[in-house]
Amino acid sequence: MVAVGRPPDRGTSLPSRAGILANELEGGNDVSVEGNEILISPDEGAYLPVLDIMHKVTAGAFGGSLKIEEWGLPSGEMIPAHTHAREDECSFVLEGEMMCYVGSEVVLAKQGSYVLKPRGVSHAFYNSGARSVRVMEILTPGSEFEGYFDEYEEIASRKMSGEEHRMARAELGERYGITWHDEIIPEVEARFGVGP
Repeated sequence: MVAVGRPPDRGTSLPSRAGILANELEGGNDVSVEGNEILISPDEGAYLPVLDIMHKVTAGAFGGSLKIEEWGLPSGEMIPAHTHAREDECSFVLEGEMMCYVGSEVVLAKQGSYVLKPRGVSHAFYNSGARSVRVMEILTPGSEFEGYFDEYEEIASRKMSGEEHRMARAELGERYGITWHDEIIPEVEARFGVGP
C-alpha cells in the first residue's frame, strides 16, 4: 500500500501499483485493463459539438466508479446554478480561467486550479476571461450520470423557446438527479458581476 504524503515506491511498476490501489478502492474490483483502453489520446472520445463536450472516460470503463468529460465555455457564457444529488464533481481548469459559484462562495479558478463540488451543493460557472475556458470534469460515481450529456445535447440542438428548453432540461434533470436553480440566476449573475 502506498502511504499518503509519500511518493510511491519507484521500484514497483505502474500496473502493479494500479492493481493494488484499484483493489483497495470501492468499485476497483470491476476495473480491468483487459478489454479496456489504458490510454486515451487528446483527440479521442465522443464529441458533442453543441455543448462542446468530449467524453474521455466512460463510467463503464471504470466499473461505474467515475466518469471524465472535457468541456469548453466561451467567453461571457454561464452555466447556471444546479445541484447533483448522486455524484461529487471536481473541475480541473485546463486552459483559461472561470468564476465558480459553489454553495454561496465565489472563486476565480485559473488554469491548473481544481474546483470541488460535493453532491447536494449548488454550483455555477461563468467565463469572465477573454477566451474560451477548457475544463476536465471528474464525476464520481459515474454510473448514474452516464448518458446525461448525450440526452442534453439533443435538447440543446432543438429549436425551442426558453421556457420549453427549461422544461425539457428540468425533466431530464429529474431522471439524473440534477436540479436547476433558475430562481437564483439573478443572484449568481450579480455575484459574478454580470449584467447591469
